[in-house]
This record gives sequence, structure tokens and C-alpha cells, in this order.
Amino acid sequence: MTESARAAMDRRKWLLRLIYVRLFAFSGFIIIPWLTGKFDGITTNDMFVLLGAVFAFSACWFALIRLNTHYVAQAYAQIIFDLFLITWTVNRTGGVDSYFSNLYFLEIVISSILLERRGAFLAGTLSSLIHFAHLDLVKFGTISSTGAESSLDWPDLQFIISVNIFGYCAVAYLSNYLAESLRHAGAQLKKSTGQMAFLQAFSDRIFDSMGSGLITTDGGGRIYLFNRAAENITGRGMDEALHMTIRELFPEIQQDHAMRFETWTRRTNGKEIYLRFSVSPVMIDDKDTAGYVWCIDDLTELRLLERQVRQKEQMAAIGTMSAGIAHEIRNPLASITGSFNLLQSELQLSPDQGRLAAIITRETDRLNRTITEFLSYARTPAPKARSIDLSNLISETVSLMRNSPELKPTHSIDTRLESVTRSVDESMMRQVFYNLATNAFRAMPNGGRLTIRLEARNGGARIQFEDTGKGMDEEELKKLFVPFNSSFSKGTGLGLPIVYQIVNAHNGTISVKSRRGIGSVFAIDL
Repeated sequence: MTESARAAMDRRKWLLRLIYVRLFAFSGFIIIPWLTGKFDGITTNDMFVLLGAVFAFSACWFALIRLNTHYVAQAYAQIIFDLFLITWTVNRTGGVDSYFSNLYFLEIVISSILLERRGAFLAGTLSSLIHFAHLDLVKFGTISSTGAESSLDWPDLQFIISVNIFGYCAVAYLSNYLAESLRHAGAQLKKSTGQMAFLQAFSDRIFDSMGSGLITTDGGGRIYLFNRAAENITGRGMDEALHMTIRELFPEIQQDHAMRFETWTRRTNGKEIYLRFSVSPVMIDDKDTAGYVWCIDDLTELRLLERQVRQKEQMAAIGTMSAGIAHEIRNPLASITGSFNLLQSELQLSPDQGRLAAIITRETDRLNRTITEFLSYARTPAPKARSIDLSNLISETVSLMRNSPELKPTHSIDTRLESVTRSVDESMMRQVFYNLATNAFRAMPNGGRLTIRLEARNGGARIQFEDTGKGMDEEELKKLFVPFNSSFSKGTGLGLPIVYQIVNAHNGTISVKSRRGIGSVFAIDL
């Protein structure tokens, strides 16, 4: 709303108030004293004429305000009409002795509010002139009156008129000053209120726009403020959180926690998250604390990335060292195998010796395969990529898995695949899918469901292998991609490290989420 429109609305309100003041003032000043017998200076006929005129003209003014928006002209008209109405009332209720002359002061005050300085000057001047003319005309007998001014000496009458005129001018000046001060204070208040509302809205917007969770509590830990980031981190709405304490929200927080600490906790959906807390006291003075501000950051993804970096560094170091060792073992092993086969072909072995020879042959072959796999892991060749529909590749791998000895009747495979085309090495990715599916079945020795998902995400592809197996704890997750670290009796401990190497060679990432007794989710982002 513009300033002119706001001023017009204020003037309309004061015009309506003037109508109400006129009705109550004239009614009160006439009817109450007349009923209580306080004065008999007004006849019944004059009283009804006066009240009739007041109510009739007030109804006209009220209708005019509804129909016309020229509020300034209406204000001038009402003020002039009221001054003559007051003068007539003074004339019929005792003239110079009438207490209705006090209504001039009321009219001057309302005029200064309605029409500002011009209104105060107009009402003060007209009141003085009309009052002076009225009493002098009565003195000279030009008009009749119920008052005693005709019997007063000329100097006494002029003194009374002068005192009244001085009062009218003084009230006009003071009411104008007070009205100007009131308007200035109102403008300043509106400006300050607007600034306060803007600052409040701005601070609320900042509070909700912060990337970190922000919570404020009192000294006992009861929550008072809870921003949108805190809702996203905790999975709880603000209305719910405001009925809780900080330790009900985060049970992991202890009484003796430092002002900065990190801890694992759970969201409302059971998902584990790793949070960093920064706590600052809200100080009243140097000693007293009103509460605390809790700044919370979700570092879960950062922790996962740190784990992947550590795994990559660990595997790179192990791979570099072990590749040389594997070469040193493989060459003598080949000589031993060849020599043993030559001796076996030339010697006549007893049945027991034959069984021992078979064990030696089988174990040397197994050792040779292990070394071959390890060298394949340590020296992953560059992918020979070509554009291929990953959904078809996964479907073909699933078909192979259905005939695998790892798949039991108690196992089931559920695929939810979108058609996503990416440039990959078909043979390598098939090995990745096969290894992940094999691991999933081994993690479900008593049966379970393997769910494979493929979806387009952020211009790439996300592949998930989710099982309902025994799951892993934090320590097992740390060693998951370390070579020769197998939790299965049949494994060499190289399947997942090879998967990691292949995904990394495709400039992709692999992450794992697992809970003991619930299952694991392996997610590949290409």
C-alpha cells in the first residue's frame, strides 16, 4: 500500500471517529444533565431539535463516507458544520456560561489530526471568530440567547472572549504539535516495525538456508529452534523435535562431551550417519549461560570417501609389493611343478603315494591359480571399452548365475533394470557382476534374496547388488577390499579387490553399506 493510500485510509478512520464522537458528545452533554436535573437552560423542544440535527447530519456524513472518497473535502465540511452546531448549542444552553463551549477544544484537536497543521489553524481561527461574533452579536441584541452576556459590562465580556480565544489558539498550537509528534512517532514505528519484520524474515531465511543443522537449546537441553537442515539430517520434523531434548534426539551424546566431537548415530529410518557436533554456549554475562547452539554436519559421505581412499592406498601398497613377490614365487613354482610331473611319469607309485602326488598336483595348481589371479588384480589391464546396454549384460550374467553351484533352491534373484547404455569393457564388467552375485549367495548360506538394480543417475549409471545375508560390522567393512581377506572358506580373498580394481579402471566408484544380521548393499556408480 502506498503512502497516499495509507493516509487516505487513516483519514477515513478519523472521519468515522468524528461522527461517533459527535453523537456521544452531544448526547452525553445534553441528555445526561437534562435527565439528572443538573441544568434547565435548554428546553425540551430545543433538545429534540438539536439531537435530531446531530443524528440526521451524522447519518448523512456516514453515507457520504461510504459513497465518496474525497475525505479532505468531507473533513472541512464536517469541521465547519460542527463549529456552527456547537455555537448554536452554546447559544441555547446559557451562552457565555454554557459548558458546551468546551466542545470547541475537542473540535480543534480532531481537526489537527484530520487535516494536520491546516486543520488546527482553520479550527482555531474559526472557533475564535465565531465565538467572538456570537457573543458580540448577542451583546448588541442582534441575536437572542439564553445566556447572561447581554447584561455583562463590555470590558468583562471582552475579557471572557479574549481568554476563550487565547485557549482556542493555545489548544490549536499544542494539538498540532502533539499530532505532528504522533504522526512522526507513528511513521518511525511503522518504519521500525517494517525493518524488524524484514530482519526477522531475513534471519529466519538465513537460519533455514544454512547447510549445517542448527539447533538451539536451553540449559537443560530442551530444543527451541530447529532448522531445515537439522530436519534433513535427523529425519525428524520441527514440530516433533521441539517437544524433545537434545539427548532424546541424539542418545549418543554424553554429559561430559566436549564442545567439538564426532559420533555415529541413527536417523529415524534406522540409517547410520556420522555427525560432527560443534557446541557454543549462549552467554548472558561472563558467568551465566542461557543455553547452547548446536551446529551439526553430516560427514557420512566423507567418512565413506576416506575409507575408500585408505583402501585404495592400502591396496596400491600391497599390490606393488606383492606383485614382485608373486613373480618370485611363480617362476620356482613352475619349475617345481614341471619337475614333479616328470618324476611322477617315471616312477611307479603305490596307491598311497599316488594320492599324495594328486594332492601335490592339486595344491600346486591352486597356488598357481591364486598367483595368476593376484597378478591379474595387481596389473589390471586397461579396459577395452565399447558402448553396451548394461541391462542386457546384467541379464546375461543372471542367466549364468542361475546355473551356478553357488545358487541354491532357497536363493532367489530379483532384477529391476532400466535400459542404460555406457561405454565399458564387457568382459571385465561381466566379471564384476559375477563376483558380486557369487559373494551375495555365499553371504546367504541358508537362502535369501538378491536384488539387482540398474538406473540412470546424474548422467551415469548406478548398479546395486542388495542381499539379505549375514551382513558385516564396521571392522569387516574396513578390510573388505583388502587382498586375501576372505570371510568364506572357498574364497581366495581376491574377488572383491579385483572388482574394485575393474570399477576404478572404468573411472567409477564402489561403496558398501551393511548391517550385521540384515544384509549388504554394494553400489557401483559409473
